[in-house]
Amino acid sequence: MWLAVLMRAPAAMRSSEQRSLWLAVLGAAVAVTLHLQWFNDVVYRATGSTHLTALARNLFGVLTSAAVLDFVFRAVRTRRTYMFYALAVPVMAALAYLDLTAEPHLPHAVPPIGDPAPSTAYWIVLIVVNLGTNTVCATACWWYSRGHVDLGLRVGLRLFGVGAVFAGLYWLLNATYIGIRYAWIPSVTPLLMGCYAFARASAICVPLGTSLVLTLRRVHVLWRLWPLWRDLVDAVPDVRLVQTPQRGLGLLSFSDPLDLRLYRTVIEIRDAILDLRAYIPQAVLDDVRAHLELAGSPPDEINPRMTACWLRMARHAKTGGAPLLRGDLTVPVLGGADLHSEVEFLCKVAKADTSAQIRELANRLDRPMASH
Repeated sequence: MWLAVLMRAPAAMRSSEQRSLWLAVLGAAVAVTLHLQWFNDVVYRATGSTHLTALARNLFGVLTSAAVLDFVFRAVRTRRTYMFYALAVPVMAALAYLDLTAEPHLPHAVPPIGDPAPSTAYWIVLIVVNLGTNTVCATACWWYSRGHVDLGLRVGLRLFGVGAVFAGLYWLLNATYIGIRYAWIPSVTPLLMGCYAFARASAICVPLGTSLVLTLRRVHVLWRLWPLWRDLVDAVPDVRLVQTPQRGLGLLSFSDPLDLRLYRTVIEIRDAILDLRAYIPQAVLDDVRAHLELAGSPPDEINPRMTACWLRMARHAKTGGAPLLRGDLTVPVLGGADLHSEVEFLCKVAKADTSAQIRELANRLDRPMASH
């Protein structure tokens, strides 16, 4: 949790929406740290008592509950979330009063035999607040994540809600243990606390995960387009927007933003296609389509396969010094109406360009055109 808090701190400071989530996880990290036995042992050796540490842990838990509600209700566009912090103040004061006025005690715990320390009333207040907060949090996160269009926010809300479920189960078992001292409960609650911490840390790191997935997806698309891009810019060198050598993994260098690199690659491929269209007569395009339909190509694959085929023929014609054609030189298909659909189309063209069927068809149709 601390690693996630430190990694997300710069982004949280720049965004008010992320700041409330960051504060909620920060408070949870502090509270979980104060639950760790080794930390309590260090404090005990340093101060001789874990009494104030236990109180601080629970007070931080209440403050974290307010931060959790603040984040959840901000995410659903509710105003005046500061009231949750105002409500946390009397709860914290009540816990401090119940602790300081109780009989002398060291840790806050529910022993296997005897009354809870510092008191049953203290534990009831603590459990009611935390169980209520986590129930509201889990319900709100699940409800509002269902209809949200932002995938990152949906995943973040659901992970945050899963953390609330684990925390709610933790406090529910504590409440059960006060009434019925089942021996297995103390051995299960640390596991629930660990699952809670993991879910909250994952929720705050969703933007990092989303960014990584998008980066890997763009790198994958660039890698798929590279062979087609290489052949086209070799055939039409003037379309290259940046006049620097780009071969192999050079296309995937991170000197430029990947979005810009992908956009530039698509533009260069598109410009090369427009240039090469002037070497292929319309009759040849019709002939390519007819052969593909006769060969039983799937309807959604005919256009990319046809494009890959005539581009091979056009590159060969230009290399052989064929003259430019005149008349209607409209490109049959260039992709879709937006960048995403055009990239998808060009990836299919790149895949078709490597198939033996397209190469054989291009060679077979190229011979009559060359003789003509």
